[in-house]
Amino acid sequence: MATSMSANCLISPEPLLEQFNCPICLNIMKDVWVTNCFHRFCENCIKESVNASHRCPLCNKGLQQEDVQRDAQYNSLLETIDKAIQDAESQKAKSFANQIVNQIGDNSVRTILEELFRDTLVTSLANHLTSENDMRSRYKRKKADIEQTFNRAIVELQEKKLPKEQYKRELEEKTDQFRQEINGLDEEIRNVQILFIEAYKNHLIEHVSNFGAVSTQVRVTLWKDDHLYMNRDGQYLLKLMRPEDQMTELLSALDELLTLKSDKISKLGDVVFFTCINPFNDLSEQAVIRQLRRMDTDDDDDNNNDLLTVSRNCRPILEHKLLRGTLVVIHGDILLESEVPKQCFIQTYNENPNQEHLVDYFECKQCVRNGQPLRWICQSCASVCHK
Repeated sequence: MATSMSANCLISPEPLLEQFNCPICLNIMKDVWVTNCFHRFCENCIKESVNASHRCPLCNKGLQQEDVQRDAQYNSLLETIDKAIQDAESQKAKSFANQIVNQIGDNSVRTILEELFRDTLVTSLANHLTSENDMRSRYKRKKADIEQTFNRAIVELQEKKLPKEQYKRELEEKTDQFRQEINGLDEEIRNVQILFIEAYKNHLIEHVSNFGAVSTQVRVTLWKDDHLYMNRDGQYLLKLMRPEDQMTELLSALDELLTLKSDKISKLGDVVFFTCINPFNDLSEQAVIRQLRRMDTDDDDDNNNDLLTVSRNCRPILEHKLLRGTLVVIHGDILLESEVPKQCFIQTYNENPNQEHLVDYFECKQCVRNGQPLRWICQSCASVCHK
């Protein structure tokens, strides 16, 4: 039964590839061509050599261009080995990623979500490692090219048979140049590795941190009588929503906002809206009010793509991937205590409990209780009391 080379080869395929170096450029052959004396070279290398000397670089046999042809079988073999190396590197990266991920947390019991994140992390990490290994291989070949160029330069320098001082001077120059190139390459690969890490980090932040099923902090306000309720700092109130939370969880934020106004919710009607506004919009008070007004008067929903109105039972993080910083405006049939006709504090003791006594609300600043002005007194009762 046929099996993959990378899975069953007892010898690592990468050293094998080094046996296919071109005798001219000393790099792994690209598009292999063979002479009639059965020596193999890169296409460009052998064609240039034949044009220059009309001889085989290895055995010195006379050659013409028609004596050289493409070696399809060798090219196929090189492609197979190269693919085997890539498969082996990919498998190695995935195995390493599995080892890392398996060290995180308790492997005995995993939820479905943990399994999903584990598989995603393994695949993502393996792809990153494969990409990084590929980058390392390219730089390794670049380094080998620099070393080979330096070695050839030294051989050529020795063949010149220069005077000792001149030879020493030129050798030092070539050595310094070689070191600079190697150091420059090392610095380049370090910088590229840093960029790799930054790119991977940004990818995780963008695609994992913003994933819909995580707790999300939103802004909350109440829109009533063409006014938006803010906190003490004049900002929208911040509220952390869990993935399973319904919009009703934000009603507690209203209580906090209304407390600052010495008010609270008296009654919630059946028609209460939760309008979500994209955090990238202009969220200034006037801009938001303009958007809400247009929403009330515009029948074309396409003109309000940045506004989403949902019901109180909606789970916005799971259902709509609510973005961090979204402004949730609560509005509709909401009655505040300050809007309810007040019953006189004194009159309640003197009247029939079944008799409704609705009066204008009055706050007497002359009568203080617990450091606060006395409330719930109608103006007529207050005047009688003071007399």
